[in-house]
Amino acid sequence: MNSPRRQLDDLGLAPAKARGQNFLRDARIAGQLADLVLAQAKAQGPSEGAEPSANGSLGPEQEAGELREVLEIGPGLGALTRPLLERGLRVTAVELDGGLAASLSSWPETETGRLKVVHKNVLELNLKRDLPSLTPWLVFGNLPYNLSTPILFWFMEQAEADSVGLFMLQKEMAQRLSAPSGGRDYGRLTIAVSLWHETSLLRRIPPSAFEPRPTVQSSFICLKPKTNPPPSLLRDKVGRLTRAAFFARRKTIGNNLSHGYGKDKAALALETLKINPSARPETLEPEVFLRLAELLE
Repeated sequence: MNSPRRQLDDLGLAPAKARGQNFLRDARIAGQLADLVLAQAKAQGPSEGAEPSANGSLGPEQEAGELREVLEIGPGLGALTRPLLERGLRVTAVELDGGLAASLSSWPETETGRLKVVHKNVLELNLKRDLPSLTPWLVFGNLPYNLSTPILFWFMEQAEADSVGLFMLQKEMAQRLSAPSGGRDYGRLTIAVSLWHETSLLRRIPPSAFEPRPTVQSSFICLKPKTNPPPSLLRDKVGRLTRAAFFARRKTIGNNLSHGYGKDKAALALETLKINPSARPETLEPEVFLRLAELLE
């Protein structure tokens, strides 16, 4: 794998600091991550349209996942895209950077339909409307630190019951997803993730695997839907509730909910659930926010 800096120079591009671009440069790690994505794609079963052979089984290419289309967020120079294509997956790559999107669009796999490049901000993408073929959805990507939180919220809002996310995040961001209540890492993102998804760490990735080299380690994590999650219609309600609850992190849950829902309504909900209005929002478990959302929303 040529160094990302050389590849960017050849394209007349440079890393965009404002977008937090750190390009994967280690081919060995890229292959290992591609294997993890492929394993998850196969675990989700054959995609719609995968036709069995005469003896009723899937052919070797289908078993390898060729008929599985996955969504990659921020492919950049294609360090992960290439090994995924080599492993028989079809990739829809959503890239905001115009120069990088144009480079990926020149790959021969775009002519055969194995690679589809979407030059767009992923946060503006509606998967059901714009990419209905992604069912069940497998979404993955190397997420820039400054956009990790909104992209994760986007994934959870878009997710179907069987949607799976595989994301490369900075270590601190990954820790937030499964942080215990009471600590500074615990917040809206932790609650939203833990109510609907199981989080697992697949592997750690050193700073040396990237260029430019970041100052922190990264983690490759998997978000799988829980077996018996709350109804999906509660997602928006929990989102609005936690936005109000963490409106001012240093204030009490009573003060924050009074600001968002009115003093009397907030007081009644807290009393019903026997929650001390002087408690800090970060001390309450995710299930408590779920019950609050059902009462206040």
